Amino acid sequence: MKEITVNLGGIVPLSTVDWPGRAAIVLFLRGCPLRCPHCHNFALQSGDSSVNLHSVASKIASLVKGETIVAREPSQNSWQIDLDEAAERASNKPFVDALVLSGGEPLMQSEPAERLFRLARSLQLCTGLETSGCYPERLRRLLERDLVDKVFLDIKAALQDQSYEKATGFVGVAARVRESLMICMERGVPLEVRTTVFPEMPAASELVEITCMLSELKNMYPRSCLERLVLQQGLPREGEERFEPVSRARLQEIARSIGGWILVGVKAKPDNFFETR
Repeated sequence: MKEITVNLGGIVPLSTVDWPGRAAIVLFLRGCPLRCPHCHNFALQSGDSSVNLHSVASKIASLVKGETIVAREPSQNSWQIDLDEAAERASNKPFVDALVLSGGEPLMQSEPAERLFRLARSLQLCTGLETSGCYPERLRRLLERDLVDKVFLDIKAALQDQSYEKATGFVGVAARVRESLMICMERGVPLEVRTTVFPEMPAASELVEITCMLSELKNMYPRSCLERLVLQQGLPREGEERFEPVSRARLQEIARSIGGWILVGVKAKPDNFFETR
């Protein structure tokens, strides 16, 4: 039997930020086709730190209960336990209630991502996917198989080739992101759209364009479950030349200016949220 491995970038055992309202384990999968200029996870864009999927599954099960796994034998990976035992542990008073896959771009590893979501289902965890929208067909497959409870979709600029090439360092992404967005709207999966605002991009006019597009799609797909657009304050990444971020006050001003007429809520973050309905 083929051994399934996961190119694992890291694990956050407990997060209340990635999925507000839930206590989530966040798995970062290594690898991303994009080269966004301010990427905070640039260290996960490439490289190999592959581990056995069974080991990751055992780790997830231990985190669900807030326990430390002890290996059955010294030669085994310290995360390793029998999967039936993992499910039994997790079914009793779980410590967390969700699994979120992030990256990098988690859908670069489509088979491990699907298997991890199936594991989450067996452990009665809600499932969330943070994605750039680069792989619409892989996203469609997961949604058709009912493996994702919520999608967090990054829209980095107005969905035009020139704007998106500037924002991602990659040609031809805008059409893929648009398709991913439409798949989510058509399927009716709960959806949060996130746009990170830096001083040089996206322009305020692009944010208006994004909200107009979301409003139009929400009308086009009555069964859609678009919950909100989140405006995130873009900060310098580690090792990057410092710049003055767009102020929270400015983000709130933008939120107010577009929140009065779009059909979804708008939030500005990171710390204090401002929301209009």
